[in-house]
Amino acid sequence: MASFQNPVSSIAQGEVSPLVVTGSLLGILVHVSLVKIELEQFMYSFIASYAISFVFFVYLFTNSGGLSILNALTSSLILFTCFNASIFTSIVVYRAFLHRCRTFPGPFPARLSKFYAAYLFGRDFRYYQDLARMHEQYGDYVRTGPREISIMDKAAVPLLYGPESECTKSTWYTQQKADSAQTSINQTRDKNVYRRRRRVWDRGLSVKALGLYQPRIKALADLLVEKMHERVGTPIDATTWGKLFSFDVMGQVGFSADFGNMVNGEKNHALAAIGEHFDVLGILQEVPWLMNILSNIPGAQNAIKAFIEMTGGAMNEKLKDAESLKDPKDIASWIAKSIADKDVGAPPTMQAFADDGRTLFIAGSDTTATVFSNAIYYLAKDRARQRKLQAILDATFPEGYSTWDWEKVKEITYIDDIVNETLRMKPPVLHGGPRETPAHGLKIGEVYIPGYVNVVIPYMLIQLDPRYYSQPLEWIPERYGEKREEMGTDGQPFLSFGLGMHTCPGRNLGFMNLRTSLSALFLNFDVEFAEGETGEKFDDVVDKFLMDPNPLMVKFVSRNKK
Repeated sequence: MASFQNPVSSIAQGEVSPLVVTGSLLGILVHVSLVKIELEQFMYSFIASYAISFVFFVYLFTNSGGLSILNALTSSLILFTCFNASIFTSIVVYRAFLHRCRTFPGPFPARLSKFYAAYLFGRDFRYYQDLARMHEQYGDYVRTGPREISIMDKAAVPLLYGPESECTKSTWYTQQKADSAQTSINQTRDKNVYRRRRRVWDRGLSVKALGLYQPRIKALADLLVEKMHERVGTPIDATTWGKLFSFDVMGQVGFSADFGNMVNGEKNHALAAIGEHFDVLGILQEVPWLMNILSNIPGAQNAIKAFIEMTGGAMNEKLKDAESLKDPKDIASWIAKSIADKDVGAPPTMQAFADDGRTLFIAGSDTTATVFSNAIYYLAKDRARQRKLQAILDATFPEGYSTWDWEKVKEITYIDDIVNETLRMKPPVLHGGPRETPAHGLKIGEVYIPGYVNVVIPYMLIQLDPRYYSQPLEWIPERYGEKREEMGTDGQPFLSFGLGMHTCPGRNLGFMNLRTSLSALFLNFDVEFAEGETGEKFDDVVDKFLMDPNPLMVKFVSRNKK
């Protein structure tokens, strides 16, 4: 240890300290050892081990090397500085020039770190625009991260997301917990575990269950109509009211709870926290391991504490009555009953159970609210198609809203066409869930993507691609109806509800919500932009993990339909 006793002096004299050599070699060795491991899942433990190692070396130099505390600290700092410089140099060289994704074009900073994507994302929350420019410059396959490829090739859709896909969910889904036993169904990466848990959700969203939920949705649609009648001719924010309605619907069908958002005309404090949460989540999702670290820090989730407590409390209440429950009346009760029945598809832990509650609420309300406000925007902008919808509704219910009937509404295909076209142009989730290629890689036409590479298709961009859709930037609901064949709609990429085994389980519930609310509103009202509203700001999409629509000021004008 003699050569360690005055490392600063030896370096000053031009000698190569063993600390420098040791630290540098360790850095390269650690990188080579970890390069094929999905370190994102263990980054919290890795950083903790790193900190503990520093303390260990200080102790080692002091007790075994006979150094003073000051020299031990100095030696440790030199060792770790060289280690850091070495491992980061090794990472940069490997990712830039030696990585298995090196043949794919893309911005140079993206090769080195996903922090580049996080920077672009956080700059103005319009990362999809940056992504569009990348694809325009580099083509259909763009390297957007060290081991991430963004794909704009229609042939890739079934291979990534279809029922026969060999790809699995990527480490993006470990951003809260790496252990799927501690996460929601959405973050479960194991296909077999997902299938088992999905069966429980499918029971809560079956045709029979939807029949139970429909009257509750209609009652809330009646309340929405009542609130709009109170505000006839007064500018209101369609974005806010879409959220109030959708959150109240999820309260009823998800938890049999009355959240009272529409009654009060504002989101309760627990729900208001969600939007603030997405501001951060939108950026951090590009660096999943950083999100994983933050989620393990005590107090890091204080910003959404009220929301966590609300959903957690609602789920725990369901569990109390689950054993004696024969016929669940809401989705959360079905999940709770699976635990009481020791169902193989039940959430494996209470943490997973609580996370399912949060997933249920956000996925079932925020996404539907986005489609609602976007549909209002398009119909207010396109008065001819608004009148077409109203003519169909008037013909179906000639005596007015008092004769509204679900069985008749669900046969009005034009509402579905409106919803589908709105989803095509503005899907609530702008980027597809990343998938990881199998060990043997993935062949898409003539393009080979190596194994263990994250691949993703940007939903909105591919659904606006002129190669696949005629007049892609024009809102034409008829492309899903009478012009389906003429416009070549069939067979084109449509990913708003996902595909294969991960198709959104709440798809039919979402359609029920939108069919009910849109038919109720346009039977009763004409909708137009408020004075000074052009829709331009609303049309400027903001991406914060989920689409975050800007305010849309509209006026509801009574049609005097009873």
